[in-house]
Amino acid sequence: MRFLFIVPDMVSGARRRIHEEIARRPKLADNPMLRKLIGHPRLYTHVAWGGTLNLFRHARVVQNLGAQVAMLSPTGRDTYGRAWGLYDFDYIPYSDIKPDDVTIVPDYASDLVEQIEGRIVVYQQTPLHLYRNFDYMSDRITMWTDSPFMLEKCQEVYPGKDIPIVPNVVDDEMFPFRPQSERDEGLAFAFPRKGPDYIAETRRRYRELGGRYWHFELIDGISIKALAEHFARPQVFLASADIEGCALPPQESMSAGVVVVGKNARGANFSMEHRKTAMVANTPEEAAKSLREAEDSELRESVAKNAHEWISRYFPQNEPTEFWRKNLEQFA
Repeated sequence: MRFLFIVPDMVSGARRRIHEEIARRPKLADNPMLRKLIGHPRLYTHVAWGGTLNLFRHARVVQNLGAQVAMLSPTGRDTYGRAWGLYDFDYIPYSDIKPDDVTIVPDYASDLVEQIEGRIVVYQQTPLHLYRNFDYMSDRITMWTDSPFMLEKCQEVYPGKDIPIVPNVVDDEMFPFRPQSERDEGLAFAFPRKGPDYIAETRRRYRELGGRYWHFELIDGISIKALAEHFARPQVFLASADIEGCALPPQESMSAGVVVVGKNARGANFSMEHRKTAMVANTPEEAAKSLREAEDSELRESVAKNAHEWISRYFPQNEPTEFWRKNLEQFA
């Protein structure tokens, strides 16, 4: 028995431009003629998104417990390389799936379920890809999700199915804790691809409140390894996404000792508790006020310490390992 994790292939050049255009026009993704020409559009990407990184990390936990693991991709080759690849895995094509394998299918590829033999886990990590395009009540199909927010959404789409909340895996070796006092004073990070208007308005309102301590760097388009290196610097991360899946950036910030200020993404960022593990601010007005409050070094140190303690449950050796020990027994 092997555990196979479906991941997309990384692409560049003309192939990347084609898939970026499809991403802007989602209805094209299900066009049969287009799929014959270029394959499953959602299984090609130019960035390893959070959901894929979470799959890699789960696979590593399984591997460390002694089980056989492989990554399943359209080409069956490692297209992630040194920049994007996290661990040393075997890659195989779909044709190599065996009946006794357990295949973990990401939500955006759930239309592949009926084509795959053996036992299936459909891992629902984001509300953007909740599809009833498979027999979800089948005994061979297990479903997982990643937060109370997502569980509520899943129960609406898949009534009657038992869907446990699975712990994310936060890599504390990649994002080690560093005290606020050892970070770049006044530096705040934000991801402009997530809520750029929120970021801009927060910065404007912060200045209107007389704020001068925080200066922002906008981070985009870099690999997870490069991001981890950068995260040794900021004191604050501005969480700006309206919708989150597994919400790794805030959780990685907590691991690293970076104070999270911003949106809880309608509850998806459930690790955020105001003034305890984060500064919850769902509007630019609230965010600007929280940034002024976060100028207080004692408050930042307290929040950073509490957040790191809270998120440590998701470090690989803790809840993820316990979760997989139980599942290895069940699948066996």
